[in-house]
Amino acid sequence: MISLLLACSARIALVDPPDSRSSRLPAPDGDLAVRPARRLTLLRGGGADGWEQIGARPVSIDEERVFAGRAFPMTLSPLLSGRTTLTEWAAEHRETLLQLVRENGAVLLRGFGGMETPQGFSDFVMGLRLEEFGMGCSAAPRTEVAPGVFTANEAPPQEKIPFHHEMAQCEDKPAFLFFYCEFPAQTGGATPIIPSNAVATHLREAHPAVAQRLAARGIRYARTLPAQDDPLSPIGKSWRTSFNTDTRQGAEAAMAAAGTTWRWHGNGDLYTETKQMPALVVDGRSGKEMFYNAVIAAITGWEDGRNDPLKAIRCGGGERRLDAEGCERRLFTAAGVGRYGDGEELDGEAVAALLETGEWMAAHRVAFGWQSGDVLIIDNQAAMHSRETFTPPRRILASLWGEALRRPEGRAEPARQSSR
Repeated sequence: MISLLLACSARIALVDPPDSRSSRLPAPDGDLAVRPARRLTLLRGGGADGWEQIGARPVSIDEERVFAGRAFPMTLSPLLSGRTTLTEWAAEHRETLLQLVRENGAVLLRGFGGMETPQGFSDFVMGLRLEEFGMGCSAAPRTEVAPGVFTANEAPPQEKIPFHHEMAQCEDKPAFLFFYCEFPAQTGGATPIIPSNAVATHLREAHPAVAQRLAARGIRYARTLPAQDDPLSPIGKSWRTSFNTDTRQGAEAAMAAAGTTWRWHGNGDLYTETKQMPALVVDGRSGKEMFYNAVIAAITGWEDGRNDPLKAIRCGGGERRLDAEGCERRLFTAAGVGRYGDGEELDGEAVAALLETGEWMAAHRVAFGWQSGDVLIIDNQAAMHSRETFTPPRRILASLWGEALRRPEGRAEPARQSSR
């Protein structure tokens, strides 16, 4: 498949931004922006006494790696097991916990008790008082099992899900991702993670010209959505579920508002193409550049019966079989990234650079083995995640949330309505 990817080309965004610098991610404006947790100074400089104040301590896991001088992920365990539940502990130390996630990119909570059900996980995330976030734009088929809690991507266990930032192809993106292990797989099934800044740094150093072009031009995502949910596909969410409507008119109104272009297929499927999206962004909080996209996932993993690089590419108004002779200068939309129509193509050098970057990510990822009761919290602006293949059964639940809510006069602001 790699040779075919290199032989063919996809397209990138057409309209250049005013300059070639990375886009910027805004800093949060909730509790953590206006009222930093004073405990963090104590935790960093006060040794064991500081951690005793919050009843938890950092521990090492075999799979962790060090990026920019920090263990990744940070792993926290209770000082005394059984003294309090994870839900109670997290609610009491909310600001500290969320700030640790922001500073480290990902925090693994291991060894805490009192959370054995989806409802328990729901109580835990609700207690952190974050802005509600809808699941509509997610490409993955999911099932809600408790308030704010969904199954993780329900793609078949033999399907590997490549690295991505959650909903990078969407206008609105979650700030925090929560994963809870109800029970791990017999084999495999890890949720690998990697700091996005490390990926951006590698791309800049190994492929500076490609990184510059991606930062300047951005990308567009092309995907065909089925008429009905397809549980056998990692990108099988239907347009009805995605746009929360049963009518084409409702879907078209939502796409028009988002700047998405579209084309209906005779069988009811829907071809979509996003507006220009950034590929490299600067985190407004840290000033670090992030590989904030889903481009590698798209060109290596957005495959199913509707989006398959081995079966079809689009050229002109029709389709034809992919072959080594006939793909030159034709749009490689099946891989998920592209622009059908006028515009500059993602050249072979860029595709090769992205594939090599994907290999670098696989070699430097952190893939810890899940344990029942584990909770992984990811800062979606700072870390990317993926999923390994596995031997079932496996039950990992997910919950997506926005920024921390302010608390004027001691009260939390009401959350915006979710489209769940």
